[in-house]
Amino acid sequence: MKQVSELIESGVYETFSPEKTTTVADLLKELDLEDKYFGILVNGKKADPDTTIGKDDEIVILPHIAGGC
Repeated sequence: MKQVSELIESGVYETFSPEKTTTVADLLKELDLEDKYFGILVNGKKADPDTTIGKDDEIVILPHIAGGC
């Protein structure tokens, strides 16, 4: 997996599968991303911090993108 700082700076997302059952909040804490703003997808669907993820799930962490009109 790419370094988290590289992902944040580049705006490129990374996909991976967890090694154990956990929650999105616990995963973000483990990756030291708990105080950052991200879009999290679990198996292609938007997830919240309480979403449970298993080792067969695909997780996509998208860096916060600012902008608009």
